[in-house]
Amino acid sequence: MEKKIRISITFFGSLTDLSKARMIELEPGVNQTIKDCIERLGVPHTEVYFITLNGKFVKFDKIVENGEMYFVYPDSDLEIPEEYILTPKYEGEPKFILDIHLGGLARYLRMLGIYADFGIIEDEKIIEKARNEDLIILTKDRMMLKNSEVKYGYIVRSDEPKQQLIEVSRRYKLKNWFNPFKRCILCNGKLLPIEKSKILDKIPEKVKEMYDEFSICSGCEKIYWGGTHYEKMNRFIEEIRKYV
Repeated sequence: MEKKIRISITFFGSLTDLSKARMIELEPGVNQTIKDCIERLGVPHTEVYFITLNGKFVKFDKIVENGEMYFVYPDSDLEIPEEYILTPKYEGEPKFILDIHLGGLARYLRMLGIYADFGIIEDEKIIEKARNEDLIILTKDRMMLKNSEVKYGYIVRSDEPKQQLIEVSRRYKLKNWFNPFKRCILCNGKLLPIEKSKILDKIPEKVKEMYDEFSICSGCEKIYWGGTHYEKMNRFIEEIRKYV
């Protein structure tokens, strides 16, 4: 009769949101890696920055052994030897692709000028596009981020779009990249200034009388101008800045 293997895993920081407990004991199968064990507990590999065992760094492919105690850490500013950084930090301006359940968050990100691809339904196609275009996957589907082909991804904890925006902005320091009203809220295209004389047949008479500055989406050609909705969004953005 084979002796059972028992290990313990302690999660830190934001990983406790996903594991639902800080320290967990479990009985893995034979030849199970620490990556297998962590993801079995509901924490995708994309959320793990580094792991230690008895004070030493280990990689995802470490085969677990009876009695071991692992510490698992989220994204951190600590200086870790490069070979033990399990999920690399995203370099440059963050660009996202969101699953179909995060439409409200996608619109808010676009309003702030952040690249936010949205509308693909199938997980496989989201993963493929993220890989090909080096995008960060935002989702509430843990199984998607457990796919070994996913390099960058984050499980959005909140269910309310405004709180989701604050959460993601803090996670990726988006305040440094805010550039409001430079993307189309509908399609993610870039907004370009356009002369009023070129769009007179596309805007209401009242708008012609009240406004002189306009933008047009480079993708869907939707036209934008200032107004009460613009003022309302400005107030919203100023409020968000206070929290991030």
